[in-house]
Amino acid sequence: MLMFWTRLSISQQLFAAIALTAAIVVVSMATMIAISMRAGFSQYLAEAELGRFDGLAAALIAAHDPEKPGWPELAADRDAWHGFVRQNLRPGPGMAPRRPPPNTGGPEGRRPGPPPPRPGDPMQFGVRLSLLDADGNRVAGAPPRGGILAKRALTAPGGDAPVTIGWIALGAASTGPSPADSVFLEGQFRTLALTAVLALALSAVAAYLLARRFLGPVQVLAGSARALAAGDFSTRIKSSRRDELGALYRNFNELAESLEAAERAERQWISDTAHELKTPLSVLRAEIEALQDGIRTIDAKTLDELHNSVMRLSRLVGDLNILAEGREGALAANRHIEDIGEIVDEAAESARPRIEGSGLTLNTDIEPGRLGRCDSLRIRQLVDNLLENARRYTTAPGRIAVAVTGGTGGIEIAIEDSAPAPPAEAIPHLFDRFYRAEPSRSRQYGGSGLGLSICRAITQAHEGTITAAPSELGGLAIRIVLPALGAIDDEA
Repeated sequence: MLMFWTRLSISQQLFAAIALTAAIVVVSMATMIAISMRAGFSQYLAEAELGRFDGLAAALIAAHDPEKPGWPELAADRDAWHGFVRQNLRPGPGMAPRRPPPNTGGPEGRRPGPPPPRPGDPMQFGVRLSLLDADGNRVAGAPPRGGILAKRALTAPGGDAPVTIGWIALGAASTGPSPADSVFLEGQFRTLALTAVLALALSAVAAYLLARRFLGPVQVLAGSARALAAGDFSTRIKSSRRDELGALYRNFNELAESLEAAERAERQWISDTAHELKTPLSVLRAEIEALQDGIRTIDAKTLDELHNSVMRLSRLVGDLNILAEGREGALAANRHIEDIGEIVDEAAESARPRIEGSGLTLNTDIEPGRLGRCDSLRIRQLVDNLLENARRYTTAPGRIAVAVTGGTGGIEIAIEDSAPAPPAEAIPHLFDRFYRAEPSRSRQYGGSGLGLSICRAITQAHEGTITAAPSELGGLAIRIVLPALGAIDDEA
């Protein structure tokens, strides 16, 4: 059964599930209504018959002795009860004598079950009618049988309100309803069956339409997914739905946009890498061909040019390798609890000779004891890159400021420099690979265009953030926020 179900399409499964559920509900309701209707109709017939026993009820009330409650004279003698009933019970309108049931065999020609009605008892009152006391206990007559029992209270004056002195109980007739009653029941059952069939048909139609409504959007999504898998990242699903399927469409469109952006970035990455490798390779090729043709001689100047080209290639390959490690999550593999302020201070003091040799001033404001879990070598590389970037792109005489502070948001490292500043429209792109804000921050300074990209990769590997903004000193301000463990106690 499970294998057959899994072979069905989603629309077929949905249709089958809804239709089957509706069929079970309708059939169950129709069955319960039919059973309830038959039992209720039998109860109604018994109560209708009992409602005509005014004479018997009045006689029983008149024969009741408050000094001897419970009609002891009827309880002690069975024949007295039957005689009392025959004497005071007269068939009323609509109480046609019922045909006694035919014999069905068994011992002495009797069928099993309760005793047959007494002679001259076509309504079977001998086996259906009983007298109960005020507490509902049987006084005389046949024991109540079956689940259908109609009762009529016998009341007598007493005090402020009538007092119940007993009950007349009448069970349902074992011969079933009369022909007229059967015709009525059959009509009701036919109406019920027709209603059930109509409900099943409407449920099937509703299930089919609902399955079709769900199938259409699923087919659209499946077709778009196939186009996306084939490499068409421009695929989008247009829809104004506001339900769960509309949310699924929006998620699909976001996925397609992400894949398209990633594919576009990858193409740009390959193009930029090839472009950056092309320049030093062209220089190397020209120098080597000139040496081969005898145009150039091997001297110190030529060797320096070749060495510079090779070193530039080496730096570019190293930077590309660092970015690749960042994408693989290996940039912060060796994390330990470190004093980040101390790491920044060591990097600043190491870079001070080069900075001051370029005609710049280096100011530091570093709070000691700022703990963080980090890879000290990568954080040192991050600070070195930012200081070297500031040294290259700051005009002498200028100024570079380094600060390390702490707060609830984490440990903040700020490196600012003086003029010139990159154009405002270039600042959001400074961390893009191979991006240069021409002309002030160009290739002539020897950079690969990957320094700030590497800084961002290292920061992200440490669950930190890095931002760029204009500096109050007139240049660029880079701010890094890293997660902190807390400050070291001064006495420690």
